[in-house]
Amino acid sequence: TREVLSELLMVGFYSYMALQGTLLMHASAVEHKGKSIVFTASSGVGKTTQAELWAKYKGATILNGDKVFLKREDDGIHAWGSPWKGSSPYAENASAPLRAIVALEQAEENSIRKLEGFEVLEYVVPHVFFPSWDERCEQAVLTFLDQVLGETEVYLLKCRPDEEAVELLASTIKE
Repeated sequence: TREVLSELLMVGFYSYMALQGTLLMHASAVEHKGKSIVFTASSGVGKTTQAELWAKYKGATILNGDKVFLKREDDGIHAWGSPWKGSSPYAENASAPLRAIVALEQAEENSIRKLEGFEVLEYVVPHVFFPSWDERCEQAVLTFLDQVLGETEVYLLKCRPDEEAVELLASTIKE
């Protein structure tokens, strides 16, 4: 079927890209003022919703609503939209330098804090696709993930799906 072929294409493409220093995350991403913000969480938590709120209230461009590539470019790590958009309608062939990774949790009140140490791993690693079918690919992803986490601020945003959550994050990362 078409879905199986799409998944096989993704496996082959991602194997190649992993060896080129690229990782794939279960995430949404927006571009705002020339930088990207990546939202990651389990399905149904609100990754695409937060991206849509940034588009609505900040005029951000949604790069992807479900699967985002991170890749080193000449000017730093970039978040790229991917052709695989999951249940979201967003899949832009565009990128922007990575400003922050934001792990999301639903909450009654909006709050944000910067993650440090092992907490970063706890909130980010479960949402990275590891090409476990090939040891070289998997090692390449681990190596690049270490670089990404060493160079990128990671936040936990406990939030409601509202403008206040957008403003809280924007003021925190000075966007």
